[in-house]
Amino acid sequence: MLAKMLPMIFDKRLYVYLFFGFIIAVVAGTLSHECGHWLAARYFGFREAHINYAFTVYGKGDDRWLRMDTIRNQYAYEIDHNLNFPLKKEFDKLKKRHSIAGFLMTAGGPLQTMLTGTTGLILLFIFRRKFKNKNQLSFGQWLLVFLSLFWLRELFNLISAIIHLLTGKLRMHGDEFRLARILNWNPWSVYIVTGIISLLILWVIVVKFIPLKQRFTFIIAGFTGGLAVAYLWLMLLGPKLMP
Repeated sequence: MLAKMLPMIFDKRLYVYLFFGFIIAVVAGTLSHECGHWLAARYFGFREAHINYAFTVYGKGDDRWLRMDTIRNQYAYEIDHNLNFPLKKEFDKLKKRHSIAGFLMTAGGPLQTMLTGTTGLILLFIFRRKFKNKNQLSFGQWLLVFLSLFWLRELFNLISAIIHLLTGKLRMHGDEFRLARILNWNPWSVYIVTGIISLLILWVIVVKFIPLKQRFTFIIAGFTGGLAVAYLWLMLLGPKLMP
């Protein structure tokens, strides 16, 4: 059964193309993911926000954020003990806005990634007839595949979190952990749900859109390209080019 679905056919030339394709796609996916965080931060008054190689630095917020801190410092006792104070209505309004901002700034990255991947998946199904009975995909078809694979970030994040848990290095700082905390859900809930969706999407892409003769090469290129970009971008080039 497995041999029929995944024949061990390795295309060296295709591997080279896909290997570098995965490297480019992961870097593009990482930066576009951070653009989601950046756009939300800018919208909510973080004018100093900027993107680094793998994360977004928010900096200081606008006057509304400073105003909330001023009120909190002035009426710390009343706020901590849920008492009335002269600026309570203003403080509650600012607190509500900041809660919404915190959620959307955290969700901005994952939402951008999922939206891009979903767009690619929809386009794959729109043009699915052109993928039928194909022995090899065209450049444009591979672009749609890579676009839909933006969803793979969620599967990678889940696997990475599990590995860190097993090795005792888990910090629970990822976007999905933060979103679960904001929503008062189980810490692993967002990771598990999005990771399962990501795995299902990967399965659909491989089975329905990648030709039999190219599947094995595609999987090997994805695995090795992912390892290579983790080192090249996240450890070597990224910190130097976008510190």
